[in-house]
Parts: sequence; C-alpha cells; structure tokens
Amino acid sequence: MTLTKIVHHMKTLFILTFALAALRLHAAPAASTPATVTKEGDLTTVVLKPEAEQRLRLKVVAVERRAIPATRLFSGEVVRPLSTGDSPVAPVIGGTLDEVLRLADLQAAADGRVLQAQVQVDAAKVVLERAGKMLQVEAGSARAVDDAKAALALAEATLTTAKTRREILGSPVGQSGGTKRAWVRVAIYSGEAARLDAKATASIRALSASTGQSAKPVAGPPTANAAANTVDWYYELAATNALRPGERVAVELPTRDSRTESLVAPFNAVLHDIHGGQWVYERIAAHTYARRRVQVARLADGVAVLASGPPVGSKIVTDGAAELFGTEFMTGK
Repeated sequence: MTLTKIVHHMKTLFILTFALAALRLHAAPAASTPATVTKEGDLTTVVLKPEAEQRLRLKVVAVERRAIPATRLFSGEVVRPLSTGDSPVAPVIGGTLDEVLRLADLQAAADGRVLQAQVQVDAAKVVLERAGKMLQVEAGSARAVDDAKAALALAEATLTTAKTRREILGSPVGQSGGTKRAWVRVAIYSGEAARLDAKATASIRALSASTGQSAKPVAGPPTANAAANTVDWYYELAATNALRPGERVAVELPTRDSRTESLVAPFNAVLHDIHGGQWVYERIAAHTYARRRVQVARLADGVAVLASGPPVGSKIVTDGAAELFGTEFMTGK
C-alpha cells in the first residue's frame, strides 16, 4: 500500500468518526435544568377563592403606631396578706407548705402567750380585790394592796406586749375572715428601682394569658434579699381575680421615661411556627394574603408591640389567621 492510499484511508476514518459523534450529540436529549429558582415572596403568598375566603370569615385590621409607655417586665409571685388593718409589717404567705406551717406555729405560740398573760391579769385582779377587802376590815396592810396593784400593772403590760406581737403575725392561717385579698410580690433589682415609677399602676397577667389586669401599689412589709441585691414591691389584685397564692405571674412596671412611638398589632394576629418564628398575614390584594415576619418586643394593654413588622396602615388578619396558616401548609380542615 502506497503512502498516498494510507493518508486517504486515515482521512476517511476521521470523517466517519466525526460524523458518528455528531449524530450521537444530535440524538441525545437536552439536559434538564438542575434547579428551579422561586422567589421567597411566592412561598409565603396565599390566594383564596372567594367562597373559601367567606368560609374562613377573615377579619383584617390596620397596623398602627401608638405612644406606648416604656415598661420593664419582671416575675412576680401571688401572695396572701395576713394583716388585719394597715400594718406595714404583717406577714404575707405564698404557696409553699413550709411557709404556711412555720407561720401557723408562730401564731399558735403567740396565741398561747396572750392567753397566759390574760390569766395572769385575771389572777392579779383577784389578788388586788382580796387585798382591798382585807384592808377595809383592818385585816390586811396597805403594802399588800400596793404590791397587788404593781402585780396587776405588770400583768397588764405583759398582756399588751403579747397582743402586739400577735397582731404583727396577722390573721390566723386558714381563716379567711371575709373577702380574701391577694397581693403580688415583685423582686426588683436595687440598681433598677430608681428608674421605675413606684407609684404607678402595674399590669399583672398569668403566664398563659395575653392580657393582664391592673394592680395598684400597696405598702407591704419591708422585705428584701441582700444576697440577690433585690427589694420587694407589692401590688394589690382585684378581689375577683382567679390567681392562687404561690402562682407565678408576669408583671409590667412603668418606667419614669416618656412614652415611645411603637408599631402595635392585635396579639391574636401573631402566629408562631415550630421554630419560634413570629408571623402575620397581610392582605396585599383582593383574596391574596402574604405571610410577613414580625418580631414582638412585648405585650402592652392587650396588644403586641412590634420591634419589626409591616409598615403603618398594612392590613393584617386577626380572626381566621390560624385557619389561614393551616390552609397555607395544608394542615387545616
């Protein structure tokens, strides 16, 4: 085979190989897209049919900006005051059995001292009366009468002291004596006491409640905890409250600072996901709702004070927000 034929044969083989590769590339299907990009806003948008929206009975309100007084949140304990009057040192008891038993023991001992002093007074009166009669019939002496008077005065002083000590311990444990009163004891850090308004009304709410009740400050026993550097403030609850002694509550105390402008929204409009995220649904168009992330700073007067959220005037869902949340994730009915 000549050199010319060998070169011609190699060219023909190269052309056939190239043609076969081209046919294979033309016959191969187009590569699929590795990923589909979706906007985040589309993931949190729900479009309802008119009949579905009517069944959900959604209610919307506008986000507002209000002047909310600055407050600080503390933990409080419901206690029961045992003062029979306006005694500022009468004890208060919480919900522990040890505290109740210790106070009951002190009250029983004080009642015993009062009874003992009363018996001594009665006995001293009898001795004084007998000494006086003996002196009248000239069978006794004036000195015996004076000694009886001194013994009676000493017994009466002992009785007065015993009664005062008993009054300090308050009404007997277990006896209501009429309407039961309830206070809230709040431990305030000494360094923050000067920033709080001690004469202002506090807002008290149970840990499971979203709204609170007003409580006025009262003059309680001057208790403090030196180890924790705290002082105790007391607030009186309404007689109709359902809180029990020893129950923990959330207490909002106003500060001396001026009011601050903050975004507010009804608390029932705020939803929580499994990760602790907070959301609201905003109506952005007819039958169209977008889930917006919010951050609740605190609760005040039954509304949620927002650290971040939709702008003022945004229409957010209150009634039916939970049902809308279930509709988006297909967990509702």
